Amino acid sequence: MTVTHPAELAGHDLHGSWTAAPGPGPRFDPFSFAQRMGAYRSLIEATNDGGRFGADNRGNPLWGLMFQHQWQFRTGRLGPTSRDDGRIDPAAPWGYGNYVLCVVPWLGAVAAGTVPDARLAGPDGPTPFDHARGGPGGSRYVPAALHPGVADWRAYFELVAATPPGGDDEPLRSALWKAHKTCLDVVAAQLTRDDVAAFHTPQETEFLRGWCRMVDFLWAAAWRTDFDSMTDHGLDVLPERMLGPGDVPGAQSDLPGKVRRNVRSVLGLARTTDRRYAVNLWLWRRIMRTREARDDVLPLLDAVFDRRRDNRAQQLRLIRHLLRP
Repeated sequence: MTVTHPAELAGHDLHGSWTAAPGPGPRFDPFSFAQRMGAYRSLIEATNDGGRFGADNRGNPLWGLMFQHQWQFRTGRLGPTSRDDGRIDPAAPWGYGNYVLCVVPWLGAVAAGTVPDARLAGPDGPTPFDHARGGPGGSRYVPAALHPGVADWRAYFELVAATPPGGDDEPLRSALWKAHKTCLDVVAAQLTRDDVAAFHTPQETEFLRGWCRMVDFLWAAAWRTDFDSMTDHGLDVLPERMLGPGDVPGAQSDLPGKVRRNVRSVLGLARTTDRRYAVNLWLWRRIMRTREARDDVLPLLDAVFDRRRDNRAQQLRLIRHLLRP
């Protein structure tokens, strides 16, 4: 049997979800945590034809979405009972954020011929969000706001199919982040609604809003989300609890230092005015124009969001990249 995942996966809690996750059959229920994970597994396995991402699939950039969803489940962000019954609350903002990064990619993959179609279940409870349902084919309803995301994910999966094993994966990462951004823009537009914001604490909603903005910076850097990048750099930077009233910038004293700094950065992004945010993003995109800068993104991003005495050299590198003709 072909190995479809790295052996090191056994050392992570995601391993249990991976091994137990049923792939979508004739009916895909996206409000089941297990079935969402099954959809991710089917996408990861279906996109490694000919070992495109390595014999054990470790180079697949879709690992980031699966690890992220595991974190949301582990920390209770998918609803108050989700960890007990495996059901994702259709009113949970984090759950909807993942919905558009699971169901919409899956619909794009169906349109690209990457995975088989299935009937999509609708929400099983009250929700302020508009979800896709029904199908397959013309009998399926997909909200108009999700159509651009489906198109971008279809383009991503078609690009994957056209990319030979061993080819440059940066165009794939850029296409993935474009689709990611298109989807999260739909989520961000909902977070100012009172009925949506009331589900979580104001601090948690603000964290989600800042996370949606952070995607712009990651897209400009074509940020790596393969297995090794996630396990080396992406699993120890997010809070393992929900944020509450005491979590103002600099006050998350119980969180590990790296997590605390990241939370402070994400909350700061959420609180930045639209005009200042647009200027900062323009500057960052200019810094990320070259492959050299994108390959050096970790220390550069650290210098942008957490200026310290010990990263002054990286701050100077930011200026050099910015002023480069």
